[in-house]
Amino acid sequence: MQLISGNFVILWVISFALYYLVPVKRQWIILALASALFYVIGTGGLPVGLLLTGVSTYACGVWLSGNLKKQKETLSTIADKEQKKAVKLGFEKRRKRVQILYFVLNLGILLFTKYMTAALPFLEGTGLLGLRTDAFFSGIVMPLGISFYTLTAIGYVVDVGREQCEAQENPGKLLLCLAYFPAITQGPFNRFGKLQGEFDRPHAFDFERMFFGVQRFVWGAFKKLVIADRINLFVGSVFGPGGAEAPGSIYAVATVLYMLQLYADFSGYMDMALGVSETFDIFLPENFRHPYFSGSVAEFWRRWHITLGTWFKDYVMFSFVMSSVGRKIGKGAKKRWPKMGRHVTGIIGTTLVWLLTGAWHGRTVSYLLWGIYYGAIMCVSLVLEPQYALWRQKLHIKEGKIFMLFRMARTWVIVFLADILIRSESLFQAGHIYRALLLDFRLREGISDVTSYGLSRYGFLLLLAACALWLCVSVLEERGKDVRRLLAACQMPVRWGCYYGVALLLLITGIYGGSYDTAAFLYQSF
Repeated sequence: MQLISGNFVILWVISFALYYLVPVKRQWIILALASALFYVIGTGGLPVGLLLTGVSTYACGVWLSGNLKKQKETLSTIADKEQKKAVKLGFEKRRKRVQILYFVLNLGILLFTKYMTAALPFLEGTGLLGLRTDAFFSGIVMPLGISFYTLTAIGYVVDVGREQCEAQENPGKLLLCLAYFPAITQGPFNRFGKLQGEFDRPHAFDFERMFFGVQRFVWGAFKKLVIADRINLFVGSVFGPGGAEAPGSIYAVATVLYMLQLYADFSGYMDMALGVSETFDIFLPENFRHPYFSGSVAEFWRRWHITLGTWFKDYVMFSFVMSSVGRKIGKGAKKRWPKMGRHVTGIIGTTLVWLLTGAWHGRTVSYLLWGIYYGAIMCVSLVLEPQYALWRQKLHIKEGKIFMLFRMARTWVIVFLADILIRSESLFQAGHIYRALLLDFRLREGISDVTSYGLSRYGFLLLLAACALWLCVSVLEERGKDVRRLLAACQMPVRWGCYYGVALLLLITGIYGGSYDTAAFLYQSF
């Protein structure tokens, strides 16, 4: 079941009606039941992976909370400082052992399901396992949204250990936080303490909030069905086997469109997820802030998939820098290299984050290289930032509109080169595309043949119009305008004309049909 399916809309409407009919203290149960139904239908099998993660997370959280409580009680009875230090160290060792065991178990499940997908079909062919992989995976091994709920669960356990949130003693509420149905497949990542606070507070029906939520859902569906999936007709044709001999100009157009497709697809899903949640008076964190207006790669990734970046920063980067190993490395580097040593821990942490980011996004070497590519750029920027500032000062470059446009264009080029790597079917194809862009561009031929790759002239014109509308909304939002409230303040003919216009575009020009896979959200495969 996907957010763009009719079944989901039915589940949403029924859950919405029940949600505001039951007592306020029982509203979370409706969301939990809807999440369970969504999950079971979506997987078509037993939610073994989710239950295993949920049980281990619940047990670990309760144990950590009890260990911290016992630690405080024990320390309060000890006066000697050295004895206090020894007792505290003993409790810390037990906490670390339990957390490591928990991480090994749940990351092991994640790695198995993510990387054994490619291995098991081979093993099936050899007959070593004596099972059919399709049944095995669909029923047990391939839990829906495992990447997202595993990282959410790990964040919760770390936060409990850091005393940044209290352990949840109600297992049903914990599972709801892990598997909340609008967000389970693609996020956004939620901090447990904040999300639990959203579920616990009272929720009263509000027509304006409901209407705004539906608006945002429709806008997300528009970006997905009208823009992203129309772009896919062209991009899929160019990067598929049929586009192997395309000129560099066609590859350039396809890559730029893929950049827009990926953004429209993922941000469209986020709009839909946040819109659904808004109708329940649940507010999830924003996951995008117009990344293609960024002036640097670092800024781009602060605006793109914000919650994932925050997760890696808080639980990987911060954990490494503040660990005894990280502090030791940093201290030694500063002593050995007084000028550059202060960057060493940052470089190591950034490299680790981007290796993990690449591995999280995909199982191929291309994604690993993609992570290394961005990690290297981040590290170089970190070290050379003072030099950049000095060069700008010496060259008298002012931070004006022209320079900002240059920085945006530079960011687009960097992202453009990276996206070729992950969209190509293989490293060989990626190498071929890079070569074609440099040595075989053929601009005139590309212009004349652009409609030969899955998208007609009418399709391009329609796509251009939809992107123009999207750009106008994005510019207004980038300037701090709330477009929904701006529309609400307009005269009724204008307001409802816009509403009906977008709805009709969605219904008439959306990519539907028997050959269309409604499960094909790009980020869901990550």
